[in-house]
Amino acid sequence: MEALFYIFSIIAIFSALMVILVKNPLTSALYIILCFFALAGFYILLNMQFLAAMQILVYAGAIIVLIVLVIMLLNLAKAKDTIRDFHQMAVGIIAVLLLFAEVILYLNAAGESKPTGIYTNAVINKIGNTQIIGQFLFTKYVFPFEVASILLLVAVIGAYIFAKK
Repeated sequence: MEALFYIFSIIAIFSALMVILVKNPLTSALYIILCFFALAGFYILLNMQFLAAMQILVYAGAIIVLIVLVIMLLNLAKAKDTIRDFHQMAVGIIAVLLLFAEVILYLNAAGESKPTGIYTNAVINKIGNTQIIGQFLFTKYVFPFEVASILLLVAVIGAYIFAKK
């Protein structure tokens, strides 16, 4: 189990680095698919099979198809070398330092007890996490779920209207 974690970690880190280091946008899109599959492996290790399936279906499937379609429509054979601005470099360095500080703070607080949910691992293994997610979506969170579905419908209609023009 621990070996799988390290394997998925190496794959995720390598593919994420390759996404930003590779010059060809299509190759970069293929590496991000590999990263999404590694993240799905993390979800499986955490007994979150539903999230792993959604990670593969939504991100590695639909989102990457959209990204590849845009790359092909824009006819980006290779990314052109751009002049790097000092402000871009400064913002990037600040973002990296903030993320690094966040990781250090999280690791320092690793000994503290974290809040737990209302379901134990035994209950989740007995019922199944997909059924628990469904119960929450259609009982306690039915209104936000319906609002999200209406927003998605409006987005699809708006995309159709823009594409028709």
